[in-house]
Amino acid sequence: MQFHEMLNEYLRRLNVTALTLAEASELSPAVISRYRSAERTPAPHSQALTRLAQGIASLAEQKGDLGLSQESVLRDFRKALGYEECGQTRLAANLDLLVNVLHLRSGEMARALSFDPSYLSRIRMGQRTPANPAAFARAVGNYTARRCRSATERADLAGLLGQEPEDLEDDASCSAALARWLLNGEAGQPDATFSFLEKLDGFDLNDYIRAVRFDQMKVPTVPFQLPSSKVHYGLENFRQAHLDFLKSTAISRSREPVFMCSDMPMEELARDMEFSKKWMLGLAAMLKKGLHLDMVHDLNRPYAEMMLGLESWIPLYMTGQISPWYLRGRHNGVYGHLLFCSGAAAVEGECIAGDFAHGRFLFSQTKSDLSYYRRRADVILQTAQPLMEIYRDASESAYSSFLLADAREGGEYRAVLTALPPHTLSEECLERILEQNGVSPSEGESARRAFARTRALVASLLQNGAYEEEFPVLAPAEFQAEPPSLALSELFCGAQLRYDEAGYREHLRLTRAFAAEHPGYTAREVGRSAFHNLQILIRKGKWVGISKCKAPPIHFVIRHPRLRAAIENMAFLVDERGES
Repeated sequence: MQFHEMLNEYLRRLNVTALTLAEASELSPAVISRYRSAERTPAPHSQALTRLAQGIASLAEQKGDLGLSQESVLRDFRKALGYEECGQTRLAANLDLLVNVLHLRSGEMARALSFDPSYLSRIRMGQRTPANPAAFARAVGNYTARRCRSATERADLAGLLGQEPEDLEDDASCSAALARWLLNGEAGQPDATFSFLEKLDGFDLNDYIRAVRFDQMKVPTVPFQLPSSKVHYGLENFRQAHLDFLKSTAISRSREPVFMCSDMPMEELARDMEFSKKWMLGLAAMLKKGLHLDMVHDLNRPYAEMMLGLESWIPLYMTGQISPWYLRGRHNGVYGHLLFCSGAAAVEGECIAGDFAHGRFLFSQTKSDLSYYRRRADVILQTAQPLMEIYRDASESAYSSFLLADAREGGEYRAVLTALPPHTLSEECLERILEQNGVSPSEGESARRAFARTRALVASLLQNGAYEEEFPVLAPAEFQAEPPSLALSELFCGAQLRYDEAGYREHLRLTRAFAAEHPGYTAREVGRSAFHNLQILIRKGKWVGISKCKAPPIHFVIRHPRLRAAIENMAFLVDERGES
């Protein structure tokens, strides 16, 4: 029985309306409606599914139906969603996620638990199971609670465990909650990760450009007078130092890259909508001028807050003019620092943590200061790690070279696709699709080269490791409602190549034949993809590649442990099916 059928059966069994279930589950009626019609399904790890099970169990108790407990309903829902519970797999996945999210050192943990580091590593990879899992989970919980006592770390733990930060304030409560979660919790991404991917999936750079009139923006050229050096105190003057920096940089003749790095809290600034508007316009003016920006993000903050900040940078990332960086490890929680530097101006700031409003900020345009701060910026960049590599159309060959070189190293790979995998398409089938869509000779040749690169990449992946792909398979009625297109993220173009139904069914047949012929290849068929414009390629334990198919085509390769682990552990499954 599929998920939506099971949900409707529960409603009939309890003789309740969808509105009653929505109120009991604290979910919106629209969400329940989409679940019932199979338009949407919750992820197996999600809070929505847990609330739904709680609501059904609560209504069952009111009706005197003692055969429906929250645990049994949740278990049956997950089975319908294709999620089978496995204690060993859960412990390994949760331990790996915990280590990555909190930046724990495996060697230090191994010493604290009196384990051999290699043995602990095998537990994380699911290759070994502790002789006493409950005792192991308690030991990891005790170690983590002692090791992670800062407010930020406890906030990250609360998000991971699905609890409130105040529930984890003392070490004993924190340790017990961690032990329970390691054994029985659901290893999945915080909701903020899915929100980030959803925004990226639906973002259209062309719409954004029109909305903010970026295409009509004129870079100011009229000079204005600013002191060569000035010290600012307090929050209001700090805002002015920001804007003076952006103005000076936008109108100057310098083409030097811009550098920005700050671990100061930005919430106070973000609350001022007028300042935020001017700040974004200033950044847009610098990018319109063609300047490159090296942005060092502060990621030592609660996960949801970190992801919310990254969401706001998506439009600017899409320009291809920003290199995002981060600094490894946890830094002191006593002082706050800021350094902005360009060829025209610099701003240096300092404050005591928790007393941001009384910080001190130096704005300078003197040559000696600019030289000094540029050297500091260069040293920070030498230490920083790339948060993500961004590839646009000008980087097509670089992105392909990266993938092929990485595939030769071997490893475990997983892809989450919005359409059938392109590498299984035959040349004859491709030619028919190109002809049916009226593709020009030059675009057709680009398509052939891109599909050839994809076939070569998959061949290398299978020769040196294992490869799993998850892709949607549409029923005839779904195909008629919205004919799908080929996955074209490799082409760096906005074109759409629509299938006819015969071509789609032929491609599906070829894909299944490919899976039968290649033992190292796993194909998972789902009814719908979680996203519409994103293809996700995961190199387990190393990096995650997110490819946006259009508006515009762009590739992000993410290596940051917390973000990479969150996406890697996501369950993208939507309404899994068998043959179609």
